[in-house]
Amino acid sequence: MNTFPPGSRRTIVPVLILVVWSVSYLALGLLWAFGGPGYPFDAGRAGAGDILLDPLPAAAGGGLLAMSALVAGAVAVLATRGPLHRALAVVAVVAGVGLAVLLPDVRVMMTAGYLPVMLVAALAGQAEFSMIATMLTWPTVNLLILMAAGVSLMFLGTRALIGGFGRPGGGAGALRIGRYATAVAVAVPVVYAVTRFGWLLGVPVGISDQFLAHIAEITPIGAGLSTLGLLGAFLTVGLVRPWGENWPRWVPFLRGRPIPARLPVCAALAAALPITSAGLMYARKKLTGEQVGPAGAADELGAWLPEMLWPLWGVALAVAALAYLARRRHPAHALRP
Repeated sequence: MNTFPPGSRRTIVPVLILVVWSVSYLALGLLWAFGGPGYPFDAGRAGAGDILLDPLPAAAGGGLLAMSALVAGAVAVLATRGPLHRALAVVAVVAGVGLAVLLPDVRVMMTAGYLPVMLVAALAGQAEFSMIATMLTWPTVNLLILMAAGVSLMFLGTRALIGGFGRPGGGAGALRIGRYATAVAVAVPVVYAVTRFGWLLGVPVGISDQFLAHIAEITPIGAGLSTLGLLGAFLTVGLVRPWGENWPRWVPFLRGRPIPARLPVCAALAAALPITSAGLMYARKKLTGEQVGPAGAADELGAWLPEMLWPLWGVALAVAALAYLARRRHPAHALRP
């Protein structure tokens, strides 16, 4: 028998994710709280650390994860009975932001960016498959699991809180907000790319000649990330352009057909979360005086300032995506070629 009320089938996947995560991490959290093995954080680390839980002892960190698992389990059970109560929906969103945005660090973004490249290189015989395994360590996999649970919590909570997408008149406002947010979400990766491509070409944008010589061997890494960022910026423009609503003529087989509204939204949000997490990690470490980037980067403005803008990039991208979804629900506000 289907225990989900009518109209709630879209919540089945996040509910199932939360049920599995809640049972698993309640047990793991208690295990770690009592000194069990496999704790995925750098417990008791001096300073801010890459993860917010790093400075805490394993007992405290494990206890917090166990409490989060209990909250997630309650949300999952109550979501099977219909939309969450507003207070619980707020709790779900806050807990989800903590798990999916505040806790993870740059490793999630690095894994998402480099894993496809490494896989292609391995298939082409240019790299060993064993190198891929070195990226998927248990601490990194744990962060990916936490992000999946956090996204599920945010989905269920936001679904209960936001009902304005279908209100009359929302499309025009969504287009205006979307344009401002898109401009920010495009500008930040362009600024980052200008510095990193400049370094690759031997131009010390924002840094000294001496520092450029010091990091010359790793400039292709920054350029590679910049390429992904520029591709993302190009696709972000589609959130406020007609070709973001209907497949362009240069797309075979699909040209002219409507693009499913949730496709670009899910893609944008999937990118916004790790971008924001990575930026918050860099900002937190910079504010606490910890090392950000290679040795000597603290005195080189171009080496750390662009990363400080990543949280703004991530938030703007998420706002642009939600504004796109709101506008797509108002056919009268569809963009004309």
